[in-house]
Amino acid sequence: MPDQGTDPQPTADDLGRPTPGDTGNARPEVAVRMTPQLRFAQVGNGVAVLALVFSVVAVVTFPTAGGGSAGQGSTGRGWAVSALAASVAMLVICTVQQLCWLRAMAGWRGRRVGDVTTVTRVSFVLELVSYPVVLFGLWAGTAGSVAAGTTATSSALLAFALLFLVVAQVLGAVQHVRTSGPSGTIPAYLRRLLDAIQRRR
Repeated sequence: MPDQGTDPQPTADDLGRPTPGDTGNARPEVAVRMTPQLRFAQVGNGVAVLALVFSVVAVVTFPTAGGGSAGQGSTGRGWAVSALAASVAMLVICTVQQLCWLRAMAGWRGRRVGDVTTVTRVSFVLELVSYPVVLFGLWAGTAGSVAAGTTATSSALLAFALLFLVVAQVLGAVQHVRTSGPSGTIPAYLRRLLDAIQRRR
């Protein structure tokens, strides 16, 4: 006969571990609705890779003496390297953004137990950081392109790198993890602001 005074053995729930069949915060309808946003994040990540590749080639092929109005070639190369740094930062942002989406999707599909609040916060911070990154990249890339000269190969490469940088930011970096609604682009924020103003009238 078991001792009535002994404490019961802790269960998996008591230890904070998922029990078999536990779906945690599974929300399959959210996973289905937001799957296109995950695809956008994946495409944006791929475009960020292209921006990095073009930036690297632009730095390698940068002329030793600048032919534009930005000054000496060393200064122009410095701008090109700065644009390369922005491309690296954007690739990191897009990659982590995609990982955040994958983790959130795993939770919504019941494959992972746990709250996605932390993932959502990290994803939103990444979106905010992406704006100064893309602006700095545009500034540095434009200055480097002018310094290289309009006929230089690196000038054209930097132009394509900047294009890919912007596309990566629009498709991937601003796709913060959420359960509904548009991405974090500036037009989307303006629409939300106008809607809020109209509701208060």
